[in-house]
Amino acid sequence: MAKSYILRVAGENNEKIVFEKKCYYTNLKRRFSQGDLVFFLMKREFDSFIGYAIIDKVKELADIADPEEREFCINNRWYTKIEFSRIYKFDRHLPLRLVFPGLHKLGRALHGLELNDIEVKRIFDLEKICMEDEELCRRYIELAGRTRTL
Repeated sequence: MAKSYILRVAGENNEKIVFEKKCYYTNLKRRFSQGDLVFFLMKREFDSFIGYAIIDKVKELADIADPEEREFCINNRWYTKIEFSRIYKFDRHLPLRLVFPGLHKLGRALHGLELNDIEVKRIFDLEKICMEDEELCRRYIELAGRTRTL
């Protein structure tokens, strides 16, 4: 059974690697598998979901044949390369506070967090709403920015 995770994308350079090369380098210790779904979280105005992908292959450092790529991984302390079969970038980012109020308080602990089926459905439902109704999406995002959870 496929699992779903949140992976944090740190900076525009890493965003390019993810969406152009269809891969993600990490030092997370998770049992990623083919068919698993990952949602990308990145700091925009707020922490926001910027897209998602379906895992095709997972390679450990020892399995990376290209010496330059291996050196790149070692220098960045990344020990796993995740390759994607399909990758999607959201046209409008979805603030974390909008999708999961209160979850933003987890900060760095969000990286690698496993999501359940209901949480995955919520992300897709809100993404669909934001695609279909720009004004409603703008209002949701504005509200998420003002919301202070206890």
